[in-house]
Amino acid sequence: MLRSENKLVSRAEQSRAEQSRAGWIELLRILSCFCVILLHVSTKGWSYASVDTKSWPVYEIFCAISRIGVCCFVMISGSLFLGNTRGQSIEKIYKKYIFRIVVLIAFWSCTYFVFRILNGNLKITSLKSIFGELLFGNYHLWYLWMIAGLYAVTPILNKIVEDNKLCRYFLILCAAVCWVPGMLEVVPALNKLVQGVLQDKMYLFLPAGYVGYYILGYYLCKNRLTDKQKNTILVAGIFGAAYATIGGILYSQYTGEPSQITYNNLTLNIACYAAAVFMIFKDKVNAIQFTEKAKRRIFALGKATLGIYLIHVMFVQGISDRFMVATSFRYPFASIPIAILIFICAYFVGIVIQKIPFVGKWIV
Repeated sequence: MLRSENKLVSRAEQSRAEQSRAGWIELLRILSCFCVILLHVSTKGWSYASVDTKSWPVYEIFCAISRIGVCCFVMISGSLFLGNTRGQSIEKIYKKYIFRIVVLIAFWSCTYFVFRILNGNLKITSLKSIFGELLFGNYHLWYLWMIAGLYAVTPILNKIVEDNKLCRYFLILCAAVCWVPGMLEVVPALNKLVQGVLQDKMYLFLPAGYVGYYILGYYLCKNRLTDKQKNTILVAGIFGAAYATIGGILYSQYTGEPSQITYNNLTLNIACYAAAVFMIFKDKVNAIQFTEKAKRRIFALGKATLGIYLIHVMFVQGISDRFMVATSFRYPFASIPIAILIFICAYFVGIVIQKIPFVGKWIV
């Protein structure tokens, strides 16, 4: 009897832990979504304002600090998807997950095709260009293609994450093959040599791309780190963010043109920055006791982030970009309130779309 009671208590504790974990993940998802919007809002000023102006470094900082949006999105997917699909067949992964992504790509590619024509951002020159635009869609839809690819290799990656030692080895390989070489772009000759060896000679493509973030999210979520390990990640994250912002400003001013060379997604400093943010949410935000009402709102907003991501570019191209041009990029700090406004507008549009019978749940 006592053993049965202990099992019940254990299950109850596990259930509470899962709910708490999901809470911090939803908050991280919300932050990641906002970071993506802030990046897309500030990129216009970053691209067109001269690097010699007073406003440009502010745009640069906003671009750099918000760069973790997609990285954390992928880490969240890894923490939730890897391991949990071990009992699912490859056929089920394709039917349940990848098929929905294909539907999203098809719908939103067509939607943005029409929107960009009406907004004056797209000119049709040939039948081939129409096919290309419909196939690949607007610039932010690349994320859907990438996630579909990660889902496709998930059954293979599940074998890696079963073994913690193998998981750590794969992350080290990702750093050596992808993230560290990503930082070598500041030295073009060395970068060309390293990439030539790793890709053209050794064909090391599996540890490249976003697979590292996918597995890193799983590893950080499922493992209890020591205080020393946490402090190391935190310090590395601070230095990573500082290198992204300060290094980006100095390098761009040195070359005389905007450059994202110090904060591309696939660089070691951004990987450390994203890992630090992920860890802070797991440890610190997770410890916050939210009321049931607050939890419901957090979960509702977190659930809506996919729709917000898909919709927000319409507001960026239709409102934000035009404001930036009309004001000659003189108000970089306006990027934050504009990003908040776009987040809110996209949220409500997504809620309306979600209520469309039969199709709403498939397209946001």
